[in-house]
Amino acid sequence: MSAIISSSLEDRIRLLTDRAVAAKNQSELDAILPELKAAIRDHIRYVRAIVVETIPEAFGRPSKTTESASDYQFPS
Repeated sequence: MSAIISSSLEDRIRLLTDRAVAAKNQSELDAILPELKAAIRDHIRYVRAIVVETIPEAFGRPSKTTESASDYQFPS
């Protein structure tokens, strides 16, 4: 399931990046950028959760975390 979430997040980032590049004016770009930033933040949270599960010692945490990658819900 985590591969599906990662792929969905990456697809969303790609789509929003394409839309930002294709924006015809500043107002279109201003409408897209907050969504793109949110998608990037979601991806960062997802990757951090995977890293903490994989090498928790690197973050000074025990091996079981409160937020795991498999628990991450991609916003609709």
